[in-house]
Amino acid sequence: MIKKFLFTSLLILCSCSHISLPTNVYVIDIPQENAKQFDNSLQSGKGPVIAIMPISIPSYLNRPQIVMREKGSRLQISDNHRWAENLDKAVSRVLASSLTDNLSSVNGVAVPLKLGIHPDYTIQLDISRFEGNVNEYLELDAFWTLQKNGKKILQASFYKKIEIGRGYSELVRAYGVLIYYLAESMIQSFYSHIR
Repeated sequence: MIKKFLFTSLLILCSCSHISLPTNVYVIDIPQENAKQFDNSLQSGKGPVIAIMPISIPSYLNRPQIVMREKGSRLQISDNHRWAENLDKAVSRVLASSLTDNLSSVNGVAVPLKLGIHPDYTIQLDISRFEGNVNEYLELDAFWTLQKNGKKILQASFYKKIEIGRGYSELVRAYGVLIYYLAESMIQSFYSHIR
């Protein structure tokens, strides 16, 4: 009877306790090799000001957990690997820094749209896919529009898929790389319109 009681108690204790793995939290930044000018020059904002409107991103991606696509339509959501901020806010922040980096020759700045800002131009970005697999690839599929005084000046799509190294740190680094590539593509398309 005592053995049965001890075994049952031990079984209950084991089922109640669980081992939780540490949670890793990540922030997306511009990779150092891509930020060629941003650290070297101070932007005074005397040039054009571009405001990034709230970014449209699929709701299944805009969550604290990092989401990866497995084969087909199956998603993997990692509770132990999380974003430090909402993905749409992170994209807006890094895109603003990347655009500012690429606007240095006209002394322009890009910022996420906030109250009190009176921009010369606005950018609307709609992301349809920004996902991949931790040990294989990351892809970004987006459509953007540049406006001045509420009138559309330009619009274009952007798609890029890159291979990545192993691990979540490499995956997160790839997010910064793709956002920077998106900013470069935008600048190449509308540079003559913002002088």
